[in-house]
Amino acid sequence: MNIINKLFDKNSDEPPVIFFLRLLISVLFLLSAIAKLYPTPMYGITKIFEEGQLIPMGFSESIAPYFSRFIIGAEIFLSITILFHNYLKKLTLPISFIMITIFSIHLSTKLLEPGNCGCFGDLIPMTPLEALVKNIITLIILAYIYKKSKDYRHNFSILIILFLLISTAMFALLPIKSSAKKNDKSFVSYVENESFLNAEGRKILCFFDAGCGHCQQAVKSLDSLSLLNESFPSVHIIFSDTEEEKIPEFFDGITNEYQYQVIPFANYDTDEIDSYMEITFPDYDNPVVILYDGSRQIRLYEGTSNNEFNVEDLDRILYK
Repeated sequence: MNIINKLFDKNSDEPPVIFFLRLLISVLFLLSAIAKLYPTPMYGITKIFEEGQLIPMGFSESIAPYFSRFIIGAEIFLSITILFHNYLKKLTLPISFIMITIFSIHLSTKLLEPGNCGCFGDLIPMTPLEALVKNIITLIILAYIYKKSKDYRHNFSILIILFLLISTAMFALLPIKSSAKKNDKSFVSYVENESFLNAEGRKILCFFDAGCGHCQQAVKSLDSLSLLNESFPSVHIIFSDTEEEKIPEFFDGITNEYQYQVIPFANYDTDEIDSYMEITFPDYDNPVVILYDGSRQIRLYEGTSNNEFNVEDLDRILYK
């Protein structure tokens, strides 16, 4: 109990506003760490953080898994230690300041790029500019805390033990696979419907999320086109299980009945490519619509930008 009292320094004359600001920064670090593990820990850290951010920044595929766990562990560590006075000014605040400064320098090179910077993963999308403003405000708060706080160096070994415990937990709970999974299979090979899988001639395979508005628009366009042509290809849909309960609603207003299957959204516990995001991410974004002639892929539409699904283009390929 005496150690806890020393760490918190209950006899300190620190103004309440300083502890509130330290608590605010603590929540910020913790939220940043949790966000990198969203929507599932292995998917968040592997696909969004490593493949979506670290590797494009220049980290190798062998280094990125270690660095990602180090960064998240460091954020959790700082979220805890900033609440204590123990080495607050000698260690915690300087490390926090340096880390956020480095992040800010990186963000400054991305200011003109649209989309989510990934600072809070997919949990809280932010543009690079928004994230940079947030970081500048955080740096000002850290500088103010540094100026107004007192430093008490009570027990450095506690900090070492805490960091080692967090690091061990990160690697134990989020193990690094010895070898990366390689997807050498075609999209159609994941279809469970044997008649569709083995069918010759034209057929259409879709990868959809039941809660995805663009996916719903795509299936409506496919349905409308099918009503105009009796020879329209058969359609098979692969859903992720993220919003499986919305599948019946997904087909509201659809005339035809379509064969579909549901696969896990993310599954990194096996060495097989067996989940929705492992198959599609990061190269392909919803909705994915693929036209086949037998086993030969003719046209692939994906996402909502240049290569997005275009029913007029599909109509031209099929009938003109």
